[in-house]
Amino acid sequence: MPEASLERLFAPLLDLVRAHGDWAGPLVFLLSLIESTAIISAFLPSTLLLLAVGSLAAAGIVSLVELSLWGTAGAGLGYWLSFEIGVRYGHRIESIGFLARRPDWLRKAHRFFEKWGGWAIIISRFIPLGRAVVPLLAGAMGARRLGFHLGNWVSAAIWAPVMLAPASIGVALADAMGSASPQVRSLLLIALAVGVILIVRSFRR
Repeated sequence: MPEASLERLFAPLLDLVRAHGDWAGPLVFLLSLIESTAIISAFLPSTLLLLAVGSLAAAGIVSLVELSLWGTAGAGLGYWLSFEIGVRYGHRIESIGFLARRPDWLRKAHRFFEKWGGWAIIISRFIPLGRAVVPLLAGAMGARRLGFHLGNWVSAAIWAPVMLAPASIGVALADAMGSASPQVRSLLLIALAVGVILIVRSFRR
């Protein structure tokens, strides 16, 4: 979604952040926490809001680095809470009302673990269904805390700027392509298209 569209969609919220810049960081923390907490993220997806707040960084109104740190903290805490809930309730999570009505989610999550092993924590961060179930299941299945937290915080540190930076990256690419030759612009577009195709194919395997 273009930056201008995000601006129009969330104009009241963005106006509030512009007027009270100190709220941007805590807001990103809260949105990242919601987006990374099992089950809750399925009801309250906040990806578009994170993109919208990130557009303010592209405009130079707030710091992308500061927002990324807040986002990393929120995302890491969300997975941590989900993991501890899984540890506490174990396999009883299958009887939780929301998950009991969606047994296919748990089956997919189990297959995901079997396929990716320890990498499942990192990869799941970038898949909406993964964020909603995988950290919870990791705790229920007895995953080691050290390995979980390593994957949790590494993936959070990558995920947060990825969610916040598209508008900034778009502005930088637009500037670079504007001053580049037609041949270079063509190569950049081809590389971008190939990258998108490879990413999509990797998640479909």
